[in-house]
Amino acid sequence: MQIIVTVFIDKLYKILIEGRHLVELYEQKDPGFIPSFRDWLIKAESLLEENRRPEVSEIAGIRAQLISASHGAFDKTVFYFPAKLSQKKIYRAICGMLFNNAQHVLNNVYKIYSNYRDEAQKLIRQMLMYALQKNVFYPVWNSTTSHSEKLNRLWQSFVNDPDLAQGTRQILSNVNYVDALRIIDEAVSEWKL
Repeated sequence: MQIIVTVFIDKLYKILIEGRHLVELYEQKDPGFIPSFRDWLIKAESLLEENRRPEVSEIAGIRAQLISASHGAFDKTVFYFPAKLSQKKIYRAICGMLFNNAQHVLNNVYKIYSNYRDEAQKLIRQMLMYALQKNVFYPVWNSTTSHSEKLNRLWQSFVNDPDLAQGTRQILSNVNYVDALRIIDEAVSEWKL
């Protein structure tokens, strides 16, 4: 199964952006922070598992540390707290640090897949410029076929062009076919072609 990169990073971004809300809950000492954090971890695990990413085990490990800390057990070589803090404060502080660790793992995954998308996007934009120069773009784009058919035909024109065929293979080494069509559509919309 090949990941549909654009969909994956959209979903991952939504999870990452929820982090801001979690930090606000933490900062306000809201009792909903810890359950929300646990749910957030489960959501991240599900997305990573659905897309067969090995980082799912890192997030599961962080969730296990969260559970362990809820029972008062934590690695004292990793987490140091003054003796005067209550168990509740220690637990909340550990949760805050675990949140940071989880954000770091997810951000790294996001960066990897964003780079794949960005590389494909760069190549597709170059191909579109080439298609415009060769007057291949508008005959396909102005046809009376459906929008998705126009995207498919445009891609096929790239595949069939000897000057662009290598670029299509390079794009598909970074992203899925569906991603390529979406990126073409976004570029065409952005450029108002």
